[in-house]
Amino acid sequence: MHRCKHLKSLMRPFVRTWRCWVMVNDWNECKIDDLKAPVKGSIAMGPFGSRIKAENFVTAGIPIIKGGQLHGAYVLDSDFDFLTPEKAEELKSSQAYRGDLVITHRGTIGQVSIIPHDSLYEKYVVSQSQLKVSFDTNKINPYFVNYFFRTHIGQHRLLANASQVGVPAISKASTSVKAIMVPCPRLEEQNRVVDYLKALDDKIELNRQMNKTLEAMAQALFKSWFVDFDPVIDNALAAGNSIPDELFERAEQRKTIKQNNSEENQAICSLFPDDFEFSEELGWIPKGWNIKTISDVTSEIIDHRGKTPKKLGGDWSESGYPAISAKNIKNNKLVRPDTIRFVDKEMYEKWMKTPLEAGDVLMTSEAPLGELYYLNSKVDYLLSQRLYGIRADKVNCTGSYLFYWLQTEIGSAALQNRATGTTVFGIKQSELRKIGVLCPSLKLLEKFETFSKRYLEKMDANDLSTTELSKLRDILLPKLISGEIRIPDATRLVEDV
Repeated sequence: MHRCKHLKSLMRPFVRTWRCWVMVNDWNECKIDDLKAPVKGSIAMGPFGSRIKAENFVTAGIPIIKGGQLHGAYVLDSDFDFLTPEKAEELKSSQAYRGDLVITHRGTIGQVSIIPHDSLYEKYVVSQSQLKVSFDTNKINPYFVNYFFRTHIGQHRLLANASQVGVPAISKASTSVKAIMVPCPRLEEQNRVVDYLKALDDKIELNRQMNKTLEAMAQALFKSWFVDFDPVIDNALAAGNSIPDELFERAEQRKTIKQNNSEENQAICSLFPDDFEFSEELGWIPKGWNIKTISDVTSEIIDHRGKTPKKLGGDWSESGYPAISAKNIKNNKLVRPDTIRFVDKEMYEKWMKTPLEAGDVLMTSEAPLGELYYLNSKVDYLLSQRLYGIRADKVNCTGSYLFYWLQTEIGSAALQNRATGTTVFGIKQSELRKIGVLCPSLKLLEKFETFSKRYLEKMDANDLSTTELSKLRDILLPKLISGEIRIPDATRLVEDV
């Protein structure tokens, strides 16, 4: 929140300058029809639905771009249906290539993405709800147009002929798109703007990719230690102890792996037992480990579901303490910041008798059930609708261990099995407390905490960087695309932030 205020304060000195630039800006505007590539079919609709049927789909081949691939500036190279090269050739007019813009004209209208020059595939087919535009790169940089459509005025012009009756659609889509006016500065200026904005996008994407890697590393470590029991298997093999039949295949895999005999790794292995014992709840588990319940391993479960400011004699505020609910947690992240509401200090203290602490796990209780967020540092969030705040007791369990345990197949299945409801599927606190947790020794938990904390802190820092860069990009984008500010001034602003 502090950094957001800092960003706003940095923007204020530029207002008068921007207004001046708006007045003197001499950039021309051109119709997309005048900027399209000088080839037949440079602006083309996807094929009629009858020309692509489910029976045409194959496991590999030419990918079909649908709305699901158009959720950002660039076409997402994942989750495709494919056509054979022969079938794609029948739909030649609907083929799209690197540098082409793909626009949704029916359904989720307003979606615009570019096929980047480093895309996984050289050729695509757009589906019936999309159209593609190929540009004359001697006149316009396609990325510049793509950025233009991410501005409010770009979206306004794109949707000027939209109809919301029935299925949303752009009327006479091809004709409407051809008539859209876009800014047309000199190509050199376009390239500078694109390079600048793309550098911000690339940094944001790098942060996201780094976080995917860090999350995968943390998940892999947890699975190896506490689900597959690799160090226990290694110790059992070294000691000549028997391996349960259920773990035999895993043990054979471990025999083929060259062991790390460093002092650090040996010290870690010494924290694990060298034998297994059978439990009714979880089957074979490391000897000496215990199965407890969430009630046993937590010191607090914060539950303010159903509370509202009005019930406490107050109301929401314009600023103050952020109130997060189930809709703000997705895939272990805080999302949809635009939906977060606020309360003042008096309401916060009345509501949050027990404030959140670093290491707490936030979990959605319903709609949807089981989305998790780990609180890596102390933040004065107010827990609103459909959220639990779960605090490990740090004796039988740690917050990071519980966070990853609830994401395992065992933990997730336990949540689902104890949930109830017909229209809304959720879990009561009394049932949440009964969920089983496999508990190793405290020394081992603390060792895992040192590794997981490193991953989680780095992911937090990357998320913060991504948030700030995204805000800055969204502020600068319309100003750069319209010519209201130039690159040197934008650079100074970025350096200040």
